[in-house]
Amino acid sequence: MLFEATKIAWHNGRLVEREQAAPSIASHSLHLGIGVFDGMMAYWNRDRYYIHKIDAHLERFRIGSQKMDLGFSWSNQELKLGIEELLSQLPPTDYYIRPIVYRSCPQINVTGSDRIPVDVAIFGVIAPRDVEKPLSCHISPYERVSSLAIPVTWKICGSYVNSYLARRAAEKAGFNDGIMLDQKGRITEASAANLFLLDRETIVTPALTPEIFPGITRFTLLDIAKSLGIEVVERDVYPQELENFEGAFLASTLMELKPLERIDWCKYNSSNHPLYRSLLKDFQEITHQ
Repeated sequence: MLFEATKIAWHNGRLVEREQAAPSIASHSLHLGIGVFDGMMAYWNRDRYYIHKIDAHLERFRIGSQKMDLGFSWSNQELKLGIEELLSQLPPTDYYIRPIVYRSCPQINVTGSDRIPVDVAIFGVIAPRDVEKPLSCHISPYERVSSLAIPVTWKICGSYVNSYLARRAAEKAGFNDGIMLDQKGRITEASAANLFLLDRETIVTPALTPEIFPGITRFTLLDIAKSLGIEVVERDVYPQELENFEGAFLASTLMELKPLERIDWCKYNSSNHPLYRSLLKDFQEITHQ
C-alpha cells in the first residue's frame, strides 16, 4: 500500500510546500540514510484531534536524534505546536504524522556532523482504514539486523533497509509481510510491527531483546491485557512453535492491530479470536478518544 504525503509540511519552524523541505540529491542523509524519524496517529474525533502517546513519541524521536548526533533546538512543546499547526491546515480525517530529522544540504560526508546543518520536518499521510483486514506472513529469508551493528531502538532511517528487504521478499513470495529471526533463530518481529500470538486464554509475545523494537503500541497492549486480566507471557519464541497457537496478530502505530490468517504453513482464524477482539475493542477506545 502506498501513502502519499500531505502537500504541506512543517519545516524548521514554519509551514511550507512539501517540496521545499526536500533534501538535495547530494545530501548526506539521502546517500547514507543518516536520519531519524518517528510516527504517531492523529485521530479525528468530531471536532478535534487526539494523538495517542504524543509525548512518548516525541521523546523517543528526540533521544534517537541525539544519539545519532542529529540534535535540534526545538522543544517537544514546539514540535507539538508544529503538529497542531500542520493539522489545522489539513482536511479533517485520521492522519499518520511523521517527524523526521535529516541533513538536506549538498555535502556528501560519512560523518562531518559538526559542519552540516540539521533539518527537522513534520508531514502526514491519510491513515488507512482497513485495519482489520487479515494479513499473511512468512518467515523471512532476511535476519533481523543485529543491534551491535545498528541499534534498532533509535529509528534510524538507514536501518529500515532491513525492513524493506524483508517486506519485499514477502511480497514477491505472495505474502504481505515477513517475520524476521535473530542470529539465534528466535522470532523477533515483522518488518515494522511487533508480533503477538494467541494461545487459548494466554497471549505470547517475543521477550524484548536488543533486536526487538520496544514499540509504544506493544506497551499499550500489555497494559490493556493486564487491565482485562489476560495473562501475557513474554519469552523466546521459535518458528517450529507457530503451529501450536490459535491465532496471531501484528501491532504498530500505523497498523494498530492486524490479524494474521497465516504464517507460512500455519493457518489461523485470528479475526474471531476472543482475545484479539477484546484487545482491539479496548485499544480503539483508548486511542480514538
